This record gives sequence, structure tokens and C-alpha cells, in this order.
Amino acid sequence: MARWQRERRQQAVIVTVFSALLFFTPGLVAWAASDRYYTANLQPAVSVDGRILPMRDYQHELGYEYTQLYIDFGVPPGYENDQQVLQYKQSYEGASLDALAEQQILDANARADGVTVTQDQIDARYNEEYGEYHARHILIIPVGDDKDLADKEALAKARAIEDQLKQDPMDQALWNQLAKESSGDPGSAGSGGDLGFVGKGQFVSEFEAAAKNLQIGEVSDPVKSSYGYHIIQVLERRGPEFSAFIQRQESYGYTVADVKQHVRYLILKDEYSKRAQDESVTSPTPQVHLAWIAVAAPSVSGGDFTAFTNQIKKVNDIQTALAGGADFAQVAKDNSEDTATKDNGGDLGWFAKGMLPTLDIEKDVFSLDVGKVSQQHSDQTQTVWYKVLERDDARALDDTQKQKIKDNAYGYWMQQQRRTHEVKYFVPGHELDA
Repeated sequence: MARWQRERRQQAVIVTVFSALLFFTPGLVAWAASDRYYTANLQPAVSVDGRILPMRDYQHELGYEYTQLYIDFGVPPGYENDQQVLQYKQSYEGASLDALAEQQILDANARADGVTVTQDQIDARYNEEYGEYHARHILIIPVGDDKDLADKEALAKARAIEDQLKQDPMDQALWNQLAKESSGDPGSAGSGGDLGFVGKGQFVSEFEAAAKNLQIGEVSDPVKSSYGYHIIQVLERRGPEFSAFIQRQESYGYTVADVKQHVRYLILKDEYSKRAQDESVTSPTPQVHLAWIAVAAPSVSGGDFTAFTNQIKKVNDIQTALAGGADFAQVAKDNSEDTATKDNGGDLGWFAKGMLPTLDIEKDVFSLDVGKVSQQHSDQTQTVWYKVLERDDARALDDTQKQKIKDNAYGYWMQQQRRTHEVKYFVPGHELDA
């Protein structure tokens, strides 16, 4: 073959290869971009009743939840990805998946029950949740070993201060004097009791309930809380647009409409909490008397693999001992990390349905005969075993049990609803959390 022919053939091969690369590379890039878009936006994150919620919904909810983290922990803008903050952010992944599933379940029940939430309800609750008020107070703390006497004296002192303030509620000099002389709140006593602008959740519930009902400038009657007696005055109120939470959400691209959508779910949650509580307490009711062994779940913390392997060995040793018929009370005394119960063999007292942490544990222990030990139950924080000490198919609930069942009622109902609606998670690392 002549030289010129070889060169022409080489040129043809080069042109062919170059052309192939020219057309293939953009296709490969497009495919990679498409795959990234699918993973970030359309890949399934949650399934409820077989309906898929994509990853973009999960990421949207996760970002919303992060804002509360930043507010709660005082993370300034620009430090959202600080290494210490990232450790806390991981725990919000599961919470965001739970929130998405809960929202779908609440919507499904509302549709089935004909429950509607009006825009007026949403607007009012939005203002309640995120509006702020400027308050001041004087706190009288009971002092003395005789609690009844100390409480009476503190109330009498609070009433005397109330009487003085009500004569001239806006007398700044009087507020300054009384706060400095009498208030047990060191943070505000030197500034006439002034607390600045505050929002919901920043003070104890008794304080907030009283402040909510006060007119501007009105001085409250003494309000009792776990701290003592408060005399409260609200000086100003302002709208949610001044809330640090709202401002921070808007800085990340979330809108007031996004916040109000979450407020709607708060209203639905309140509705179904009330329904669950109203139906929760039945007495007498079947109960089991339980003992338990509780240890921390094995986890790697700060790179300490030795502690991790030691905890795995401890869990295995406990399981082996119980499977071999060892005395449960003695194993509890030797190994349980619950200091409140280990010395009495892990005795927890009596439990009715709705009082235990999960439906799986409830189903397990209520199916056991007296003297039998449950399966090993583990979550992200602890590993536990239970033993049934006694059973009673019609035991009356005491007041503490009734209150615990009411407090747990919504969570217990939601656990049942999650099973009914077949909740599944697909986010890597959370597949078993549903």
C-alpha cells in the first residue's frame, strides 16, 4: 500500500474516532446530569399508602427543619455547615421523613373524617405561633424549708407588688425599684423586669398563657409556675414578620405560604391529639407487670471503636445469659444501665396498652406468659429486654397511668396509623426507620 494511502486511512480513522467522541461525550454528560437530577429530585424518599413522595419533597422538608435547629442552637448565618453543626443536622434526617409521613397521614384522616381547616384558623394560629410580645415581670420565689408556708408568703408578697403596680402600671421608676428589690430573676431584675420581645416557647406555659390574655399595659394577677409567682405586663405586640424563625426561613427561600402549610398540620395534629386522648383511657383494662434490662445501643462515638466492640459484647453476653435461663433479676443488677431500676431487678411496675415505647414491644410483652422473657428490642439509642412478672386482665388504672396514656395518646395513634398506611422510607440509612 502506498504511503499516501496509509496516511489517508489513518486520517479517516482519526476523524471517525473524533466524531464518535464528539457525539458520545455530550450524550454521556447529559446522561450523568439526568441521573443526578433523578437522584436529587425524583428518586423515592417516602411511601404512604403506596403513594411515592420524591426526594425533592424530603429535601424541602429537611431544609425547613434545619432552620429550627439553627434558631434553637443559635447558629448564625454562614455557619450552617460548621463541623459541629453537621453532627446535629444528621439527626434531623429521620425527623424530616417522619414529618412527611405524618403530614400524609393527617391529610388522609382529615379527608376521611371530613375535617377542614379554614384560612382564618391558619392565619390566627400563624400569628399565635410566630407573633412576638414585649413583656416585663417580677418573679417572687418561695424561700424556706416549709414549702406550704414559703408558698403562702411568696403569694402574699406577689399580691402586694401587684397592688402597687396596678395603681400606676406604666410607672417605670416603680417597676425599676420593685424589680431590683424583689425579683428573683437575675436576668431582668436590674432592668425593671424587662424581658424584651419574646415568642412562643421561650417561657413556661403558665407565663405564656397569662401573657397571651393580657391587654397592652395590663398588670396580671400573680401567675404561679414552677419558678414561683410572676407579676406580668405586656408592653407591645408585633407580627410574625419580626420573628427570627420567619426571617431565617425567608432567607433560605421558604415563603410565608410554606410556614402556613406547616401551621395547618399543627392544627390537624391538635385535632387528632384531642380525639386520641378522648378515646385513650379505659379502666379497668388488661395490664402486665414488667421488669427490664436496658443498655445503650452500640455506636461509634468520637472514633472510639473499643467502646463500640465492648458494648456489642455486652449485648451479646446478656442475650446469651437470658437464652440460657439465667436469673433475670440478677442479670439486670449486673448489667442494666438504668440506675433507677437495676438494683430492684429491673422492676418497672404495671403497664397498660399505650404506655410502652413501641407497638412491637407492646405486642411482644402482652403475648407472653408470666415468667417469660421478651425478644431483644433495639433502636438507635438503647437495647432492652422485658420479663413479665404478673398479668391482670382487668386491673384499674391509677391516676399516673391515666396521665401517661393521655400524654402518649397521639404518638400511640400515629404508630398505629403508620402501619395502617404502610409507611416506607427509601432514603439511604433510614430504610429500617419506618
